Amino acid sequence: MDDLGISATTSLWTENTDGTWTWHPEPDVPTIYAPFRDGDLLRVHGSFHEAGHVIAALTIGMGVDSVQLAPSEQGHMFHTVISGDVYRWSDYASCLAAGERAASKWLREIGEWTPERAWSIERGAKSDRANAAKFAARIGEPFDFLAHPWGGWTQACSWADGRLKAHWGRVTALADALMGSASLDARAVARITDLPNAST
Repeated sequence: MDDLGISATTSLWTENTDGTWTWHPEPDVPTIYAPFRDGDLLRVHGSFHEAGHVIAALTIGMGVDSVQLAPSEQGHMFHTVISGDVYRWSDYASCLAAGERAASKWLREIGEWTPERAWSIERGAKSDRANAAKFAARIGEPFDFLAHPWGGWTQACSWADGRLKAHWGRVTALADALMGSASLDARAVARITDLPNAST
């Protein structure tokens, strides 16, 4: 699952034309999600991205009010609504990183991973990455996004990988359910994942 080179001394970050930093180089494509081409594949990507967020949130004791494969009012293509307080930086950082990490793991498992799609997954998680920086600043946690391997986004992804590995069966079950209904409420999330949900 480790495509980050976490054990390496330095990370090969690349700067995109708009100033965004990604591990994988920016391809010559018209839109962020163009590397998926197949609309169904993009939808499954969304289901795994959101399922990753949900499972990570539940395992740190947060509530999940709903998860949807539909645009949010903020303009996000897919979204999860969580509630409750979080006190540890590592918990919330892993929750934010779990979306892109789940999507990447899924692509590798089905043999559809490419550097271009990996870049697309990273760009699709832009708001998650921004929220990590905002949360760290709010609680006074030292955070350098590009720091490697510790103290930045790479470490958040490492934490997320651990949670996903421990609960991957739950992630896939929830992603499958999302593909079938596109919207799940708090009770459905608790039933499918078999995890306590503070929002029920």
